[in-house]
Amino acid sequence: MHTTLTIALPDWLPSFLATREQPEDDAARLSEVIALSAENVARGSGGPFAAAVYDEESGERLAAAVNVVIPSHCAAAHAETLALSLAQQACATHTLAVRRCVLVTSAEPCAMCLGAICWSGVVRVLYAATRADVEATGFDEGPRPARWKAALISRGIAVTGPLQRRDAAAVLRAYVQGAGHIYNG
Repeated sequence: MHTTLTIALPDWLPSFLATREQPEDDAARLSEVIALSAENVARGSGGPFAAAVYDEESGERLAAAVNVVIPSHCAAAHAETLALSLAQQACATHTLAVRRCVLVTSAEPCAMCLGAICWSGVVRVLYAATRADVEATGFDEGPRPARWKAALISRGIAVTGPLQRRDAAAVLRAYVQGAGHIYNG
């Protein structure tokens, strides 16, 4: 029986981020996340999704992640859950409520990631592609409530999006055209 969970992000991720300046606004943050998702597809290192957590006040990138469901053999290895978890570890706490953090993601959250967002402590979610864009590729987003934005807002989590939708949807299409594995379709 396994008693340790290990989920490794691709080796290229730290050097990719090291070549980029810290994004200064929402548009630059979203562009960075979409670029991460595109790089993950181009390198064949995981699914067509990426996410990052930024401190709203300082602008610091606390964590960034890409989808590694297939290589990690873990259905929970979505970019959002990994970025949130890594940011919490960077802050040495189980909640990001100790800082004003924004989760920036290449697509609307699926059912699983929506649950993680509720308890993560972020104050805002910024996303690019829509559920329709994701499901058009064959992915199953799960039984997420129709009023998911209102549910987050009622918890004090602002939601902004879709923004840069066309660019994020192009990454999804590139994944499918490259015969990427639709693991929960």
